[in-house]
Amino acid sequence: MNLAEQFRKRKEEINNFLRGSDIRTIIGVEAVNHYQESFANEGFTDKHLVKWKDVQRRNTFSKWYGHSGQTGKFSNARTTANILTGETGELMNAIRFAPTARGVEIINAKKYARVHNFGGMAKIYGKKPFMMTPRPFMMPSAVLNDKIRSKILRELKRRLNAV
Repeated sequence: MNLAEQFRKRKEEINNFLRGSDIRTIIGVEAVNHYQESFANEGFTDKHLVKWKDVQRRNTFSKWYGHSGQTGKFSNARTTANILTGETGELMNAIRFAPTARGVEIINAKKYARVHNFGGMAKIYGKKPFMMTPRPFMMPSAVLNDKIRSKILRELKRRLNAV
């Protein structure tokens, strides 16, 4: 194979990568991982980590100290558990990606995800209304964009250097 044919083949491979499912998978996986890290970090990283406001269940002077949302009773484990993890981790584990015609959509199908991410009116056990503190975990992020860019560049270089 001559140089012109090799160049044409590499160009075709790169174009297929940029239009295909591999690049969407890279973007989706990086986004899901980044957003799930928010739960371990107890805060969101755009340009830098901004910690979430602490919760009342960890405040020894609060009537909510040790409160378990699952049982409605005191739980010693809840006095130190990470914010937004619950006993099940459902909110974090519901973060998914779906390839679209123009890229990737990152979703969380839990009906309560939006109020936790942006804050707003919520109800305790579906009854007493209160204002939920925003604890963003799925937002635009410069750090995420850098991770995606780096991963795509590494993959492009790998494909260009393949013999």
